Amino acid sequence: MHLTNLNLRQLEYFVAIADAGSIALAATHLHVSQSAVAATLTALERALDVQLCTRRRSHGITLTSSGRLLRERARELLHETADIEQEVSGRRAPLSGTVVVGCGEELAPTVLPPILQDLAVVHPALTIEVEIALEESFWPRVATGEVDLAVSLDHRLPAELTSVRLKPMPVQVVLPRAHRLAAQDRVEMRDLADEDFVMLTTEPGATHAYSMFNRAGIKPRIAFRAPTFELARSLVGRGLGYTIHIQQPAGDTSYEGCPLAVRPLETGLPLEYVTVAWSARIRPSPRSQAVIDAARRAWPEGGTTST
Repeated sequence: MHLTNLNLRQLEYFVAIADAGSIALAATHLHVSQSAVAATLTALERALDVQLCTRRRSHGITLTSSGRLLRERARELLHETADIEQEVSGRRAPLSGTVVVGCGEELAPTVLPPILQDLAVVHPALTIEVEIALEESFWPRVATGEVDLAVSLDHRLPAELTSVRLKPMPVQVVLPRAHRLAAQDRVEMRDLADEDFVMLTTEPGATHAYSMFNRAGIKPRIAFRAPTFELARSLVGRGLGYTIHIQQPAGDTSYEGCPLAVRPLETGLPLEYVTVAWSARIRPSPRSQAVIDAARRAWPEGGTTST
């Protein structure tokens, strides 16, 4: 076996630089001088005989293709090394540090709270940093390890990610309490053909709604476009149309307190599940695994793993 001049400190510094996007920010996170971080990066590039990033004064760093590859492999090696150290020594310290979890705005309010509550009890020293954005914006960052985990719907996940199902997300139609369709136990797509639609414009709701209407051969009569979940429900509560959601808050009232009727919607599409996903190429760190385990405890209905 041929050993190189690499050492774990170099890899730790490089991952910090890659994650922070600049040598200055990495130095702050590592509590060392910028010159020490820059010198370690230079030594690492010399040891590997490859350029890992381009350095731009006042603009941080940009990883090369070699740098992106090393970030993934180095992160995995550092996690593995920490595991080996704890297993061999017999010391299992309480989990600490930060796990970055990406989640879509529509899923976050009803999916994340029980997971975060579980972690606060079981791993109180663990910090969960939640980022809210479009689902698909997280996927490339999860694949490279920049974001540790993503909460997403299962049917749209790319092959680069592995996931665990957490809970089923049946489609619901939200109606004013006095609406004629509220008297039905279930609503079908054709029942909505001539009704005003309050369309939620955030993802995955918008894409999901279009796919349902297209499959049913119906052109929705869009009366309002709402950028938030609660605005859509408030407009429905005032009798301005119906809306469609894949989540169901505990109460059948709008943010303003107007009464709503929530009924299952027959779409003819397969039942979707919300999942927690991670890179198929990177083994979850102990911190990330703790979040996955907490998600399974919080939402035991799913439980299956897919790639």
